[in-house]
Amino acid sequence: MAICGHCAGANAIKIDINSLLTGLLGFSQQPEKAPENVLKCDQCGMTAEEFNNTGKMGCARCYEVFFGPMQDLLTRIHGNTSHRGKVPRKIEYELSAEEQLKQLKEELQECIRTEAYERAAQIRDRIKYLESQEGGQHP
Repeated sequence: MAICGHCAGANAIKIDINSLLTGLLGFSQQPEKAPENVLKCDQCGMTAEEFNNTGKMGCARCYEVFFGPMQDLLTRIHGNTSHRGKVPRKIEYELSAEEQLKQLKEELQECIRTEAYERAAQIRDRIKYLESQEGGQHP
């Protein structure tokens, strides 16, 4: 039924603006039901969508429920799921020496596998040197 403004005023027809906007914009007064397959915390009721929007957990159980999405989010944001913070200089030196030894040992194994014995001997000597330096630092 279409009524012009003149006829509506002449016939004293009242139009509820809320009903009009609801009808025009397709909004419903009743909240839409969430789909059944939505990941949701069984303790606090937080959904995966809410977690993605806020980046915050609702309760301790959320960490278990949203473990997968949380891993994906951390990888997307930080490029990794583990954090390596600042390290005191002395410890950083020791860690880098440890890492260097680890890499040299892996390279040594590769040289032995490919029968590059001259290079393997050089790496072996470097490993011995680093291990002697490391041993001298610790009483």
